[in-house]
Amino acid sequence: MTIQSKILVSALAAAGVAAVAVGGQYAGAALFAKMQHLPSSVVGIFTLRDYWHAYGDVPAVKKALAACTFVSMAIPVGAITAACFAAFGTAKRELHGSARFAKAHEIRKTGLLDGEDGKPALIVGKYRGKYLTFPGQQFIMLAAPTRSGKGVAVAIPNLLTYPDSMVVLDLKLENYKYTSAYRQKYGQKVFLWAPFAEDGKSHGWNVFDSIAHRPEHLRIGDVQAIGLKFYPTNVEAKTKFWNDLARNLFVGLSLYLMETASTERYCTLGEIFRQSSGMGRPIKEHIAQLRATKGLSEACTGALNRFLASGDEVLSSILSTFNAPLLIFDNPIVDAATSHSSFDINEVRRQRMTIYIGIQPNRLEDAALLVNLFFSQLIDLNTSVLPEHDASLKYQCTLVLDEFTAIGRVNIIDTSNAFIAGYDLRLLTIIQAVSQMERPSLYGKEGTRTLVVNHAAKVVYPPKDHQEAKDLSDALGYFTETSISKSRTPGKPRGENHSDQKRALMMPQELEEMGQDEEILLGFGKPIRCKKAFYYNDPVFVDRLKEMSPSLRGLGEDLPTETQLKAAAGANELCTGDVPVIDPIEWQAKRRAATAVRREDGTRVARATDLVAMRDAEVSVALAAVLAEGVYADLLELTGKRFNFADTGSQASAARGSRSPIQEEITHG
Repeated sequence: MTIQSKILVSALAAAGVAAVAVGGQYAGAALFAKMQHLPSSVVGIFTLRDYWHAYGDVPAVKKALAACTFVSMAIPVGAITAACFAAFGTAKRELHGSARFAKAHEIRKTGLLDGEDGKPALIVGKYRGKYLTFPGQQFIMLAAPTRSGKGVAVAIPNLLTYPDSMVVLDLKLENYKYTSAYRQKYGQKVFLWAPFAEDGKSHGWNVFDSIAHRPEHLRIGDVQAIGLKFYPTNVEAKTKFWNDLARNLFVGLSLYLMETASTERYCTLGEIFRQSSGMGRPIKEHIAQLRATKGLSEACTGALNRFLASGDEVLSSILSTFNAPLLIFDNPIVDAATSHSSFDINEVRRQRMTIYIGIQPNRLEDAALLVNLFFSQLIDLNTSVLPEHDASLKYQCTLVLDEFTAIGRVNIIDTSNAFIAGYDLRLLTIIQAVSQMERPSLYGKEGTRTLVVNHAAKVVYPPKDHQEAKDLSDALGYFTETSISKSRTPGKPRGENHSDQKRALMMPQELEEMGQDEEILLGFGKPIRCKKAFYYNDPVFVDRLKEMSPSLRGLGEDLPTETQLKAAAGANELCTGDVPVIDPIEWQAKRRAATAVRREDGTRVARATDLVAMRDAEVSVALAAVLAEGVYADLLELTGKRFNFADTGSQASAARGSRSPIQEEITHG
């Protein structure tokens, strides 16, 4: 508390004491006048004092004066004592708790009713007709069953009000169709990245564009990080073995394409996928020719050499492992949508922009890895410099992660959710239930707990699952309820027994029976029971849509029906119209012309689908070969004959054939 605040509080306290003291004197004087049948005109602050001086020796008057003086002193003393007890006294602790919902004055103290207060704020609900807005950098988690209104009550209202950058995981493109035109009109750069769009409408994002300009010693780490998304290490040992070899090839081809980029061929995920086919030649011959290119970095040639050192018995398994996660780039729309960048995700804090990531629900499984990669790079690039160290980082960026669990485990969110808020990256995480995230393949129980704790605000909709309702009931807590039981015995007085009982603030069935327009906010002290902020029945939001839609403007001041809103969105009145359209036939023709595959030697290009089909049969054979050679090596060692890895002419080297150093380490190390 500042000195000025202390002075103000002291002055107010002194004024309060003086006020109750004066009030006590008036009360005592009024009582004295009534007892002595005096006119009310004699009542004043000094009445008792004056009568003491004039008539204090008269017994009848003295007795009345004494009683009234006591009253005049008791009133201020009692008031001051009560105030001190209220301020500093210890409240009675209830036996079973004292849980309750927040009252209006407590909600005001949270700041949720203060508006944005100069900081970007997210709408989390409504209370008595006013918006509850949460400013600052802290995260928000919404747990809502399917079809419970999370889009119309959270996503769309915030897209129509939030002033800074947003990146939206938009599975059904509803957010884009209803809000993109409005955000563009008011200064946002708007992009739609929909790599699986059947109509081809999509901007582009190439994961390599953000790292191609970086120094060589930094770029290798960036490429390895991308490779880990496709070929992770947190898998069983057998799978990890092949993933390591496939990731090595991925790094080699990525670096090669970045270091030899031209207008006809540059580094994209689709081009990396095509290079693994051999481009019309046997794969070893093709990779050897790439390695012979002058000017390649040591990291690039090293990775390609390690691939070339693989024996023929494992080569096809490496390739099938390599190609398995890249098969989606056979789709020309996916290939084209990841071949260039229409926006720079490193700029989301430097300029206001909105990026909608549109994925159809039926393609979510195919797209999960690609979307995961997008968010991983977005967070990685934007957590290298704090805003206070770079004046150009003027804006906040909120990631609206609808159906968060659908994109799989995002490792960087798991490992860095405790500090990314300091970089002005904010999470609005939308899930169906916390239990979704607890699966071992996602965040596990401990990781989920940490992630939930780091979301300062939790918005909970009425649960539909009974276990979720029980968990929420426990989280809301319990209060002590006094139970009165009455008994009556003939011939004796009626008896009453008072006992304290434990009662949940809301029982599971009561939570399930909540109105579908209600929600509960957690994280602000006492839980807050409030209303959802539906956009379609709120004139503030609807008027913003009417700005963009001729058909909605024609309704005048009337609120539109659901049918009218869908018609306006279906007519593209509410979304931007400048999204490029990918022509898959034209794109395929362009790629064929650019790659100019040579087939004069009659070699058939190995397709990724062929390699994947071959893998099941060849993996067992390859592993058996590796195991047999390991046993052979052990026998040689037991007989005193050790491998000399440097002597390529030795018997051991001949026995090894063309295995790679990685395989040698696994087999003999």
